[in-house]
Amino acid sequence: MDKELSLEFIWLFFPIAGIIGFLLARKHPAFLFLIIPFVFMFAWLHVSEINDPFVGKDIIREAGYSYVVQSYIAISIGTILPFLGVFAWVWRRRKEKLLA
Repeated sequence: MDKELSLEFIWLFFPIAGIIGFLLARKHPAFLFLIIPFVFMFAWLHVSEINDPFVGKDIIREAGYSYVVQSYIAISIGTILPFLGVFAWVWRRRKEKLLA
């Protein structure tokens, strides 16, 4: 586990990246194309380590299933938030058109 990401880092990185993505996507949906590849790249690297047939078993043995579950939850939060920002942008645009 000394070569794997710590849970503290995972819980800081992915939600913060998601919050930044949410705020940027709220300004304009085009920012989604900047943040999502960034988040997906790091998520893919981490998930590939967890699902590796050799390394994954050792991760579960040393850190437990909670490490895997918490990793997936943090990655999900970081991935979903930018898309929610796009929905907030669309909702705000529709609201502005209705008031105009």
